[in-house]
Amino acid sequence: GRGLVKQTTNLIGVYFPMTATSLFDNEYNLELLRGIEEVLTDRKYGMVLIAEDKKYNENRNITPRYLEYIKQRKIDGLVMSGLSDKNIKDTAFEQIINENYPAVYIGKKVHKKGLNVYAQLEEYSIEMIQKLVEYGHRKIIFLCPMIHKHYEDAIRRTVSSNYSDISLEILSLSGITGMKEEIRDILEHYILGKQYTAVCAPGMEASSLFTAVCQEMGIRFPEQVSLLSVEHRQGNGDLIYPGISSYFVPTREMGRGAARLLLDNIQGRVCESASIEYKTEYIERDSIRRI
Repeated sequence: GRGLVKQTTNLIGVYFPMTATSLFDNEYNLELLRGIEEVLTDRKYGMVLIAEDKKYNENRNITPRYLEYIKQRKIDGLVMSGLSDKNIKDTAFEQIINENYPAVYIGKKVHKKGLNVYAQLEEYSIEMIQKLVEYGHRKIIFLCPMIHKHYEDAIRRTVSSNYSDISLEILSLSGITGMKEEIRDILEHYILGKQYTAVCAPGMEASSLFTAVCQEMGIRFPEQVSLLSVEHRQGNGDLIYPGISSYFVPTREMGRGAARLLLDNIQGRVCESASIEYKTEYIERDSIRRI
């Protein structure tokens, strides 16, 4: 039976392990929320956003906020996004998965039990690097958000086993606030200094900052440095000049899928270990120079 008892409030919690302000800086989060909201509204449910304060990510001993919502029965189920390695190893996460509490997490399946939706981040990250290699690039920078740090080793291993002649630097990017300075330092050190020729960016926020900083520094783009990005809202790569070649992740559809899976589970229509995978699509534009 369920230790965390099922209760009906007609509210679903949507959890992000970040501050509420940084949550809305991100195209991925907004698209995901749109998709979740569409399905919840259609099925007469409401949404409760659950975010953390700054202390949570600095202190390993703080319990994630979603647990109090579950224990106080304020929600009927939970969608979790942006989970890092730390969040997945958290005893609270283990508890809700093991007790079959209605919850869906966004990301690679990490447990025999539990519901998840996944856009194959590890696979498309490697495809991005392969795409740049096809264009003749051998010195590549891969910008990785902090929350995806636990994917870095697998990406590095796959690339080094497939390509002996590639110089790949995987660099962590913090949130949007300090990103412009980080990109400036990367361009200074790697593009101007070490002559790297291509960059993989995790989203259009990083891509638009990248093109702006190139312009400020007088770095010719894409002649001196090529850019390949991830796109979470279809068409956003066309809004930057020149258009940014990208891998489109159907984030809104993932949000819809996560919400459907959760509501079907609450209503007893889906088993407790279902998984949905989404394919990405490459969109060719003008940001990669052939070498």
